[in-house]
Amino acid sequence: MSDLLHSLEVDLKRSDVQCGENEFLCLNGRCVSALTLCSGRDDCNDQSDERNCSVSGCGPHEFLCSNSTVCISKYQLCDGHQDCASGIDESDDLCEKRAVQPEGCGKLEFLCGSGQCIELQSACDNFPDCSDGSDEANCDRNECLVANGQCSDYCWDLPLGYECACPTGLELINHFICEDVDECRNPDLCDQICVNLPGSYACECSRGYRKGTHTGTCQAAGEEPIMIVTNHGDIKSINMNRTEYLEIADRLHSATALSMDITLSTIFWSGDNHHGIFRKSVDPNRKEIRQILGDVQSPGGIAVDWIYSHIYWTDPRARTLSLATLDGLKRKTLFSTNLREPTAIAVDPESGFLYWVDIGKPAKIEKAGMNGVGRRILVSVGIEKPTGIALDYIKKRLYWVDSDLHELYYTDLDGLYHRSVFHSPKYLANPFGLAVFEDRAYWSDVDGKAVYSINRFGGANLTVLTPNLTEPRGLVVFHRLMQPIVQNWCVEEHAACEYLCVPAPYTEQHHACLCPDDVIPNRTGHTCGKEADPVATSPEQTDPVTTSPEQADPVATSPEQTDLKQLDAVSVGIIALIVILLGIVMCCAAVHWRMIVGHVKTSRFYSPVHLHTENAIICNAQRKDTVSQQFLLSE
Repeated sequence: MSDLLHSLEVDLKRSDVQCGENEFLCLNGRCVSALTLCSGRDDCNDQSDERNCSVSGCGPHEFLCSNSTVCISKYQLCDGHQDCASGIDESDDLCEKRAVQPEGCGKLEFLCGSGQCIELQSACDNFPDCSDGSDEANCDRNECLVANGQCSDYCWDLPLGYECACPTGLELINHFICEDVDECRNPDLCDQICVNLPGSYACECSRGYRKGTHTGTCQAAGEEPIMIVTNHGDIKSINMNRTEYLEIADRLHSATALSMDITLSTIFWSGDNHHGIFRKSVDPNRKEIRQILGDVQSPGGIAVDWIYSHIYWTDPRARTLSLATLDGLKRKTLFSTNLREPTAIAVDPESGFLYWVDIGKPAKIEKAGMNGVGRRILVSVGIEKPTGIALDYIKKRLYWVDSDLHELYYTDLDGLYHRSVFHSPKYLANPFGLAVFEDRAYWSDVDGKAVYSINRFGGANLTVLTPNLTEPRGLVVFHRLMQPIVQNWCVEEHAACEYLCVPAPYTEQHHACLCPDDVIPNRTGHTCGKEADPVATSPEQTDPVTTSPEQADPVATSPEQTDLKQLDAVSVGIIALIVILLGIVMCCAAVHWRMIVGHVKTSRFYSPVHLHTENAIICNAQRKDTVSQQFLLSE
C-alpha cells in the first residue's frame, strides 16, 4: 500500500512540473539537461535518465537527440549546423551551458561518464579505469560504417571514436569537411610563379625562362650569363658556367659600385679617386672609357634605369640622391634631407619605384617614386649595416646583405615582412655587392676576396664562384633577362618634357616632368620657367620627407602651388587698390573740412550779404563733394 501511495505522489508531482524545451523530466519530477541523458551518470537520482539507453547505443563521445534514438558526435554540438531533427544540438540553452561549463579534460585525456578524466591511451584497453566503466563501452563500434562518420573524405576508425582526414592538398575544416589548401601562400614554394590548383599546385616559369631538366627550377634561356665585378683597379668579366676571366677595364685608380645597361652593352661604375661616374662598353676590344659625371663628392651606389635612360646615384658625403641622363648633360637632385649616409641603390622602372640603403644610425632601407614622390621607410627593424641590395622583379622582393649581422635577407616590396636566407660570419664577413639571378644569390666579400653564391630559397648549396680577387666590390649579372623591357610612358605624345621625364607612381599618366635644381616648372608642368629664389626652392625645403605615399611632398613646385602663388598676388593687388581709394576719400574729406573751418573763421568780418553768399557756395561744394565720394565708393 505504501509503494502505491508513493507512486501516486510522484505522478502528482510530475503533473505539476513543466520542464524546458531542452530538458528531460525525470520520474521523480526533477528536470535535468537533455545533454545528460544516457551519460552513464544518475542525474535524476532515480536512474530514469539512464533507462532504455541500450537501444540508442550512443558512445561516450556522442550525444543522443531528444525524443529520438539518433546519436551524433559531440563535435557536432553547437557547430552552427542542425544535426538533430529537433534542433536540440543547436539550442541556445545547450550552447550557453557548454560555453559556461566546458568539459574539463585535456586533449590527451578521456572524460568518463562519471566525470573523471583518465589518460586517453587507457581507454579501450580491456581494463576499466573509469569508476563507471565508461572507458570500455562501445569500444568495438566502427563509427565510420554509418554515413562515413559524417566525414567529407576519409574516415579513420580508432579504438575509441574516430577521426576525419583529408587527401593531400586539402585541409580539415570543422572536424568533418575538407577544403582546398592554397599552397602558394608559402612564398618559397616555387622559385618564380606558383599556380594554385584544386588539391594541388604547379610551379611555372616567367617569360624567357624554362624548367631545368634535372633541377626543375627556372633557368634563363638564350645566351650564357656573365658575372661582372669591380676589383679595385680593374673590372673583370667571368663566365658563370665555365669560370673564365676576361679584363673589361684595367689600370683604373679605383672602381667601386657597378651598374649596367643591357640594351647598350654598357657598364657604369663609380670612382672615388676621381669623384665621378664612368661608362664603357662590355666589349674588351673597345678601350674607350668616358666620364659622364665629374663633380660628385663621394659617389656611393649607382643604378641605371634602362627604360628611361637615366642613372641614379647616392652621395654619402653630400648626403644626396640624384639622377642624370646617361650622358650626364641633364641632372636633378631628388633628395637632400633626412639622409645620413646613403649607399646602395636599385631601381624598378616598371613600377616606377627606387630603393636605397642608408647606413647612418639608425640604419634603414627606404623607398620612393623615381620622381621623388612617396618617400617612406621600407625596413628599419632587425637591420644594422646593409651594404648591398638587389631586386627580384619576378617574385617582387628586395634582397640585402648586412655586414654587421653577417646575414642575407629578403623582404616584400611593401616591407610587410622580411626573412633570413643565410647566416655566416665567414662567408658574409664584409659583403658589398649583391645580385640575384635564377634561383641563386651572388655577393662579393671584401674580406674573403671572393664572390660567393647560394640558393636563395633555402640557403643551401654554397659555392665559391671566383676566389683570389684583390678587392671585389660592385657586381652585376649581365643577361638580357636581368633588365626586362617594359612600357616607357615618356614616349607618349602627351609626355613631352622640356628637361627630364621620369616614371611616376600614384599618377594616372604614369610619368612626371622634372626641372633643374632651383628652377620652377610652368603651369602645365611640362616646361621649366625662370630661375627661382635659391632660398625659397632650396633642396632642404623641396625634398619630400614623408614616410608614406599619402603624405608625400613633390620634388619641385607643382602647378597647384604656382596657381596658389598667382592667386595670392591678385589678392594683394585688390587690397592695395582698396587702400588707395580709401586714402583718396580721406584726403578729400580733410581738404573739405579745412575749407569749412577757414570760412567760419573769416565769416565774422563779412557783411551779412557776403556771409549768405559764401554759405551757399559752401553748401554747393558739399553736395558736389558728397556726389564724388559716392561715385568713388561705387567704383
